[in-house]
Amino acid sequence: MKTPKSILVIFFCIVSVTSFSQKIDTDIRYNVISQGSNIICYTPHNKLEIEDFKGTPVENTPAIAITSSGVSFKAAFKSIGSKATLVITVSCNFDKNISWMKERGKNEYILRHEQHHFDITYLSTLAFIKKLTQANFTINNYQKKLQSIYTSAMQDMEKLQHQYDGETMNGQLKEEQLAWNKKIDEQLQEVTVK
Repeated sequence: MKTPKSILVIFFCIVSVTSFSQKIDTDIRYNVISQGSNIICYTPHNKLEIEDFKGTPVENTPAIAITSSGVSFKAAFKSIGSKATLVITVSCNFDKNISWMKERGKNEYILRHEQHHFDITYLSTLAFIKKLTQANFTINNYQKKLQSIYTSAMQDMEKLQHQYDGETMNGQLKEEQLAWNKKIDEQLQEVTVK
């Protein structure tokens, strides 16, 4: 009688391994609802205003303005129909309390430079979402894979933010700034038309 029990255990192990390695369904959503009055969720047609920069400027730095923007996500399993689906909600946010402008930076030119930092964050958010939609998540790998994709996307974003500031010298090189304005505006146009 040991044989049927052994077969049952082997069958259970095969079923368990198979279910843990099968692709799981995902539902990836972009959140536009701000959580709190100090957070702005990115929407393509709503632009930042000087009044949104409520943080206290750091006076002993050469920076004229700082934009605090970032990407966040939440993941949870929900029952949709008869299946459990991994729901991933992604946000692109601007924090009013940490973003600031010195008095001499409160003008349209600096505001546009800072808006483009937020735009770069949004474009990076879309790249993150694209990577999520292309991923093959399983019960075994979804946590590690989510974190890996997020880390990679944030590294790419930081690199692009530094490139933007480096090539424009934080907006001081007007010709370079104009070139980046055009580049970012074109990229935003491409993603909002789709």
